[in-house]
Amino acid sequence: MSKLDDKIIFRPTKFDYVNPVAQVVIVGITPGNSQLEGTREGMTPREIKRTYAFAGNMRPNLIRMLDHIGINKLLSIDSCKSLCEDDYDKVEMTSLLKEATYIKKRDGSEDMFKDASTIAKSKKLTDMLKNGFAKDCINYTRAQLFVACGPQVYDVILSLKQQGIISAPIIGIAHPSGGNNGRVYCYLGLKEPKDKTYVWCQEKAEEATKIIMSLL
Repeated sequence: MSKLDDKIIFRPTKFDYVNPVAQVVIVGITPGNSQLEGTREGMTPREIKRTYAFAGNMRPNLIRMLDHIGINKLLSIDSCKSLCEDDYDKVEMTSLLKEATYIKKRDGSEDMFKDASTIAKSKKLTDMLKNGFAKDCINYTRAQLFVACGPQVYDVILSLKQQGIISAPIIGIAHPSGGNNGRVYCYLGLKEPKDKTYVWCQEKAEEATKIIMSLL
């Protein structure tokens, strides 16, 4: 086991609902504290995803980016806002890691796991990916598109595509968290790039629009 494995903490969630009729699969890194709250409230896995996946300040950013690149047109809806409401069955909101994942710090406190680029360096994380999200992909037979939240998630999903686990096209968006607003605005064309991740957002927005237009 690696040093990273020693720091990994998993907290079980009911984030294992799989929507086999999803036309678009949106992928983050890990369930968070809100999903844990849903588990404690006794909600079903489907209810937890619908209520808490990309919840809080992430959803407005997510909806704006999806509408910006034309996901609403692909799904024949007015706005992707309805994906959290009446059109929920058109989408899957999931994550690379199926359980809430934390990193234990030296002082005993914990941080939410955020660095998807290190998954390959950890047996625990690799096994979680392989036995969770990667296994779920066989069920997404109607998926027209996979949406990766952030460059690190994009790279992991691209690797799965290269392995033949995913067959649908992949697009990238900025991670929708409120702390990432600068990159979100860059993705929306409202801000100029200032570093390589901003440039990635700009390039992926243009690429995503072209891919979606080709699917219409």
